[in-house]
Amino acid sequence: MRLDVLIKWAAIGWTLAIFVGCGWPSDYPTEDIITVNDKFIHFSIFGLWAFLWLMVYRFPARLFVIGVLYGFAIEIYQLVMPINRDFEWLDLVADTGGILAGLTVGTILMRRLSRG
Repeated sequence: MRLDVLIKWAAIGWTLAIFVGCGWPSDYPTEDIITVNDKFIHFSIFGLWAFLWLMVYRFPARLFVIGVLYGFAIEIYQLVMPINRDFEWLDLVADTGGILAGLTVGTILMRRLSRG
């Protein structure tokens, strides 16, 4: 299997894993789990999401918009579904920061690799 196909499937799988993880019902009241660690997790998962998709589609501005909309949609999903989760602006901020970081790292890496 070619590497680009493998990365594309990894990006698709990671996108689905984010949705499943963020949509999983919580056993704890939301106010009990708001931590710095929670925001770091959001930052990390969306950073990897952006990095993987950038390796597939090399349009960072489009991926930024798509990623922020995806994070926003997940927050809306958490608000409307009875899964004991709430919409949190700070989660969306962490998602956005992760997207920016993933796109930045991916862009730098691609430039360095293309130079030889």
